[in-house]
Amino acid sequence: MNERWDGDRTGAGVSDGEAFAPPLRTLLDEMARPDWNTEQPEAHLLPHLERWCAREGSPFALRAAAEEDTLFVVDLDTALGTANEHVRELVYALISTIAEPTTVVVETREDEMDIFDVTLAITPRQSTFPKGHGHLVRLRVHTD
Repeated sequence: MNERWDGDRTGAGVSDGEAFAPPLRTLLDEMARPDWNTEQPEAHLLPHLERWCAREGSPFALRAAAEEDTLFVVDLDTALGTANEHVRELVYALISTIAEPTTVVVETREDEMDIFDVTLAITPRQSTFPKGHGHLVRLRVHTD
């Protein structure tokens, strides 16, 4: 049997994911447009991230933020006492300050960093404007 997690007894799920697939296909179509990725993330997103990280008791210190290629890359340090096993839930709380009606997060780990690639999007169905738009944000959380 091909376990999907420790203790998986069936090796298979109960259905496909088609019920939630249409908006994701719309997002992919929108993202393929050469003018989809919105300019000036430092003006639109950075103030929210700075404010959240500067609050008392914040689990993160904002180390740096800059556009790299077409990504808005934000480097975060974990504050003293922040448990590594809680980084994901804390990052999602931070993401909520910049989230759009469609927000997709993909997490990976490289060296001593947890990396969260965040797609923030408004599709035409979610907007009064005829075209959607979004941002590509890479949060790099330095945990060690």
